[in-house]
This record gives sequence, structure tokens and C-alpha cells, in this order.
Amino acid sequence: MKNTVVTYETFHGSARKVAQIISDELGCKCINVDTPFEIENLDGIDNIILVFNFRGPYTAQLTKIYLDRVKEQLKRKNLFLVGEGLFSEKEFPIVADEIYKNNPSKTFNKFFVNGQLRMDILFPEEKVMLGKFADLTGMEIKDMGELDIAKAKDVASKIKDIINSSNETLYVDYIHDKNETETKWVCNICGYIHFGENPPERCPLCGVGSEYFKKV
Repeated sequence: MKNTVVTYETFHGSARKVAQIISDELGCKCINVDTPFEIENLDGIDNIILVFNFRGPYTAQLTKIYLDRVKEQLKRKNLFLVGEGLFSEKEFPIVADEIYKNNPSKTFNKFFVNGQLRMDILFPEEKVMLGKFADLTGMEIKDMGELDIAKAKDVASKIKDIINSSNETLYVDYIHDKNETETKWVCNICGYIHFGENPPERCPLCGVGSEYFKKV
């Protein structure tokens, strides 16, 4: 599919594995969003599949930076957001919808793949972040989860079906109806953006409390 590209952002490799599974199914390029200039110009690309671990503050921030760079181009593209992470399936749609609100595209679809956590490969800053999240939730810090390869393959198949079908089956499952007068709050840790009178009780992206949000 020459008009499709799979992009990813990762530090520890799980998102890259998911992205590679999808690109193999679609027979298209698979590119790290940090690759200079390779996917800055999206001319000729109709479908962008963006894979990232949305629990990782670094990958989330780098993904946001990339989306900001291609924001105007996205308005004419079909965006597929694939989140990979732990204990996140209920919260991921919230984050995905916020991403779409800030980066509206022609059509938008979102999927989630269960990931894994391995303490021995985390950066020190990530362990600090995880500790804050554990304090908020009472979660025990330990190795957990296994990358759900079967789910990744299922997501790849679903994306392929959507792309191969008529345009009528491509859809936006979140309506971009943000009131531009709403107050904007930004998480100082991961860059997550929230709109509303008050900041969220905790960041759905990285788990820190409302005190880490600043009003813009």
C-alpha cells in the first residue's frame, strides 16, 4: 500500500514490534518518527498509522512533537492511532480523543494493544515517574504483562480491512467539537493537553496529579 505509512515512537521496542506487525500486514513502510525528514512531507500518503506507548512520558512527548509538525497535513489524511501499554484500555480512548481534538484529521480510528513492563530496562526517570503513579494508584511496582502479539495482528487485519473498503466505512469516531474558549491545561511531565474549567484529577497519560498541570 504505497499510500500508507506506519510510524512509531519507542524507547524499549514494544511499540516498534507492534508497528512492524502492522506494516508487514499492509506491505508498507515502517518508520520511526525521529527519523529526520523521512515522514515530514506526507504528499502522496493517505493513511497514517501512528503507534506509540502512551504510558511512556518520553514517547508521548515525542509523538506529540511529531503531530505538531505535520498538523496541517493531517487535516487531509486518514489517521489510525494505535496505543500500546499496560492497564490502559479504558483510559486510552480518552487520550486518543484528546490527541484528535488537538490534531484533527480527515478520518480517525483508534486501537489498543496490551503491552508489557520490564523494570530492568527502564530509564531512571521512568522509574521515578512509575513511582509517582504507584503512589497515586497503590499499584505494586514489578514486571508485568506480555506484549499481546495476537491482538496486534488482529488490529493490523482490522486496519487493512478499513483501508481496503470504500471511503464510506472510514469514520471519525470522535467529533471535534471543542469550544475554543475553554481553558487549556498542559501536563508539565508528559505534555498531555486537557480542556476544561479545571485540570483533571490526574493525568490519563502519565498518571501524575493535577498539581503538575499548568494553565495556558
